Amino acid sequence: MEENKITKFLKGTASPQEEHEVREWLMQPGSRKEFDELIESYWKKAAPSTIDEVDYDGMLRDIHKRMQLPSQVSNSGRRVFIYKSLRVAASLLLFVFCSYVLVESYRDRNARTSDQTQVQRIITTKTTGPGEKLTLVMSDKTRIIVNSESEISFFSDYGINDRLIKIKGEAFFDVAPDPSRPFKVITDKVTTTALGTEFNVYSRNHDYRIALVEGKVAVDKIGNQIELTPGLMALWNSKGITRDDFAVQSFDIEKITGWKEGNLIFERKRFGDVLDDLAGWYSVDIQVEEGIDVNKKVIGTFQNKNLQDILTGLSFSLDFSFTIDNNRVHIKK
Repeated sequence: MEENKITKFLKGTASPQEEHEVREWLMQPGSRKEFDELIESYWKKAAPSTIDEVDYDGMLRDIHKRMQLPSQVSNSGRRVFIYKSLRVAASLLLFVFCSYVLVESYRDRNARTSDQTQVQRIITTKTTGPGEKLTLVMSDKTRIIVNSESEISFFSDYGINDRLIKIKGEAFFDVAPDPSRPFKVITDKVTTTALGTEFNVYSRNHDYRIALVEGKVAVDKIGNQIELTPGLMALWNSKGITRDDFAVQSFDIEKITGWKEGNLIFERKRFGDVLDDLAGWYSVDIQVEEGIDVNKKVIGTFQNKNLQDILTGLSFSLDFSFTIDNNRVHIKK
């Protein structure tokens, strides 16, 4: 075994491959003697700071002195006893030193690893404002589209040990397959786990919806877990009738995920709720004049339209007029 590899192993600077080679070598016959000789040589040349300012040479001489019998003693049995005792003492010192070096090297290595982990585990947070959308391509090629007025966060070492995403608002996930690192999305108390799949996550105002487009996901809420297949959506409202269990139902993919393509689809939705959605999507303040029936149901599809086109289309069927002044909209009779 090369001396520099063993020395690096003792100092804690060996690479994983070199460390593996040294450990394998130590298991071979005859390696112990060579290792002890190197330890003794390393011990004698070590700087005081390396061995914690302990004078091991002096300790060994002191043990020798204490065990030395008068020079007139010629009993061969005693000489053998002294010789063996000195070997034991020296071996003990070598063992103590070797243990110290190994413990300190692993302590330093763990400290370095801990420092690196602290540096790596930085949380990255990105937000979208009203009318904004954000597309992220993660290091594992997972593609995430974040809807307006949403927040997404993840650790800076994403993809190394785990794939964990936290979301507030809404986002669509096209997950890259990686069986060894399941992809997890956390929204408040709900965790969605997937290997390689496409799904939409909605989390607003205590209302949670996980809609699976492709693949397979497991949805968990504090131990209550269900598995979804494509075309099914898990719903949960912490203040509604499903506050304890998930409700599962089918869904229209275009209606749920159309937002990421700029398509707005309203299926019997209250006019007041439609206006709230438009205010968020287009970053405007919408004021409604008294007398406007905000409970009327709206059915319609708008593909990549600007706000004026959408309001113009709605005004014909709902009988209202409107004005747009920068970011202020006035709905009136």
